[in-house]
This record gives sequence, structure tokens and C-alpha cells, in this order.
Amino acid sequence: MKTSTILFSLLSLLFFQTFAQPKAKKMKYQADDLEAGVLNGENYRKLKHHVLFSQENTKIFCDSAVFFTQKNIINAYGHVKILDGDSISITGNKLFYDGNTKNVQIRENVVYINGNKKLYTHHLDHEMKNRISHYFHNGKLQDSINTLVSKSGHFYASQNHAKFIGNVELTSPQYRLYADTLLYHTTTKIAITIGKTTVIYNDSTRVYSQGGEFKTIPEQSSLITGNIETKDYFIAAKDMFFDKKNKHYTASGNVKMNSKHENVTLTGDTAFYWKNKGYSKIFGNPIMKKILKKDTIYISSDTIIATEKQYDSVERIIAYNNVKIFSHSVQGKTDSLLYLRNDSLLIFYKDPVLWHANNQMTGEPIEMTIADGQLNTMYIKKKSFVINQDSLNNFNQMKGKDMEVFFINSNINTIHVNGNGQTIYFVIDESDSSLTGMNSILCSNMILRFQENDLDNISFYIRPESIFFPPHLITPKNMYLEDFKWRIKERPTLLDILKK
Repeated sequence: MKTSTILFSLLSLLFFQTFAQPKAKKMKYQADDLEAGVLNGENYRKLKHHVLFSQENTKIFCDSAVFFTQKNIINAYGHVKILDGDSISITGNKLFYDGNTKNVQIRENVVYINGNKKLYTHHLDHEMKNRISHYFHNGKLQDSINTLVSKSGHFYASQNHAKFIGNVELTSPQYRLYADTLLYHTTTKIAITIGKTTVIYNDSTRVYSQGGEFKTIPEQSSLITGNIETKDYFIAAKDMFFDKKNKHYTASGNVKMNSKHENVTLTGDTAFYWKNKGYSKIFGNPIMKKILKKDTIYISSDTIIATEKQYDSVERIIAYNNVKIFSHSVQGKTDSLLYLRNDSLLIFYKDPVLWHANNQMTGEPIEMTIADGQLNTMYIKKKSFVINQDSLNNFNQMKGKDMEVFFINSNINTIHVNGNGQTIYFVIDESDSSLTGMNSILCSNMILRFQENDLDNISFYIRPESIFFPPHLITPKNMYLEDFKWRIKERPTLLDILKK
């Protein structure tokens, strides 16, 4: 009884498997010449001239073939062509077809056609049931827009996408793309790369990334940890998006923009670049860095905007809101700043204050020029006020309608006070560095001369009025000019800018 039960179960399982996995239909065939035979116990048919095999919706054409009837296998030669339904056509010189699995191997001068897509290779394996093709030893796919070549690839006809591996090159009407691995959707024309990617556009713009998404209709791309090289800039970021048609770039995460024409670098969290307008905007802790001959200027703010010549006839960088500046020569802060690239001119607006060594300078606005990679001049307009702290911590003070500051080797050489000149300066005995007294002078114009950034002497012009105060007559009321304000606590350090 027990043995009968087991036997019945085995027979039931065999019966179920027989119906669950029906054998593939045998192939029909025809040819001008037909020869039958037996080889190693296997029945075969040798067919020549106008050979045609058919199996359900599959047809195979060739010049000659050997058909192993029991195994349902075909070896075909010469002008081979296989039709998979109404949409897929594959041609080549040699073919191996397994009628049971409906898998085909085509070799030599293979051309795969599916709609407007053509795949060229020498070695192609095609799975009829799931319509998946594999090629190796190099291949090329062409569609209505793009051409892709690679060492190997996988084409998924039902899902309209392909995977390319090894020395991948995508050629579109606007650019050439190089990658190691690329996924391509044949309907949307979207390419997704994995790993090192290089794109070269027709306008010489170059893109380098660790992968991304590239839309060829329209021309839009998203990059992962990449950089873009244009005619004017190198742009790098963690994530990037660019629309080549509208010439718009967006970057986020450790953004860095280097000017190719001068030593200026812009960094920040997020950046927008409109190439057709020649306009860039960086925000999220933006910093501008300009390398001088023997120094480097750092500028931070809430937002930085850079323009190119084609946008406004002048190349400029604008920083606004909470602007700070640091170099070894000059430190300062202001509400907004303008940098004119062609003139190497920095203009500080709205309550600027600058420090150079022991000298504090205020006025509105303040213009500073750079020549030969060094500080050259500074022009303080309206409410100009310079304060110099001496070795005894006294404050020498100069006021005027406006001032011109001249530098040599980035050190203050002279200051010219033009109109409404006022000064208070302390006299120190050079023999023992003791305080001798204090001069308070009014005149129209003055020239102040400095040695090693400290006030050395002053020349007064047009009816000067002078009062000398000995040390015992110096009081808090007479030792400061009106509007005096020592703002040393606001003086930024490099750390203040970099940690912003």
C-alpha cells in the first residue's frame, strides 16, 4: 500500500511536469536541395539554397544549414537572416539556433534591426522568449539621434533600454560622451552613466563626472561629483545639472568656480550659471579668492554674483550682505562690494571699514586698486577717516573730505587728505619712547607720510591752525575727533571667513 502511494505520487508529478513544460514546437523547413542522414546516432537534414525555417512567429533564412531533428537545433551559414515577430530582424554569416530554448547565436557581420534602431557587431546572442540580446567583442548601436559603441552590451527590446560596458562612446548631434558603463533608454534617449564620465560638447565645453543622467532630448544632464570646463570657467560640485539648450547650469554641494583668465576662485554651497547671459550667482557661504603676487584676498558674503563681458560690457563680481575681506595686507567688512576685473578695482559700499597694519580706514565708498599683483591705491570718498594706533596705544586721527592712500609693496607710503583736513597725532620722544604731547591741527589739505605702516610725519597746506597739548592737558574730550570710533573688534580673521 505504501509502495503504491509513492508510485502514484511519482507518476502524478511526472504527469504535471509534462503539461507544465510543454515541448517547443518542431520547426518547419524548406530548401531547394535536401539531404537526410545520420551522424553519431543523430538524425539530421542538410539543406541548401533558399533555405527557410519557421517556428511559430520565428523565421530563419540562409544559404545552407544542418538541422538536427531530434535535438531541434540548427546550424546555418551564408546570408543568415532571422525574423523575431514583426519588429526584430537579425542578419549575419553564421547562426546556431536552439529551437527548444529559442536562443540564437549569430556570428560575423551581425546587424540587429528593431524599428529605427540598428546594432552592429560580430558576436550576438539573442533570446527570443524575452527579447534580450547580448553582444561582446565590440558593438555599435544607432538610432534616430545617437550612436553608441562599446566592448560589450545588453539590449532589452521589450523594455526599450540597453546597457553598454567597456570603452563606451555615445555620439549625439551636440556632444561626444565617454564612460565605462552606460544605461540607455531607446525611446526617451536618456543615458545614465556609472563611474568616470567625460563629455565634450561642440562648443568645446567639457564635462567630467563620476556618473550622471544625460538627456539628449532636450539637452539636459545631471552629474554626480563632477566638473564642467567652459571657455571662461572650471566649475566643480557634488551634484550638477545643466541645460545645454538654454545654457543654464546649476551646481550644489562644495561648489567651486575657477576663472580661466585670472586668478579668481569662487566657492559656495549652491551656484547658478547662465552661459548665454554671462551671469553666475553663488550663495550658501560663498567665498571669493583672488591670488595676488605675494598675497591672497579672501572675500565672503551672503551672495556673490559674477558677470562676463558679453553680459554687461564689463567683467565684474558683486558681493552683498555681510561682506568680509581678508588678506595679509588688508582686512575689512562692508555691506556690499564690487570688483571690476578689467581695472582690478574693488569698491566697498555702505559703512565700509578697512584695516591695514595699525591703520583703520572708513568712508563711503572706498575704492581700492590692485596693480602688478599688489595693493596700489585706495580712494576714500566722503566722511574719510583714518585712525592709526601708535606704539603707546594712542590713536592718531586724520579726517577729510576725501583721501587718497598710496601703497608701495602693499605697504602704506602716503595719504593725501583733500579738503576739510583735521588731524590729531601724538608726539613720542624717540630716545625713550615717552609721550611728549599731542597736536591738533585744522587745514585744507594734508600729506601724511608713513614708515613701515606707522605715521612718520605730516605736511599741512593752506592756512593750518595748530594747537599743541602737553601730556598733562590731554583729556578724553580733546584727544578724539568727532565721529571717532575704533572698531577693532569687527576686524575679521581668515578663520572668520573660512568658517562662515
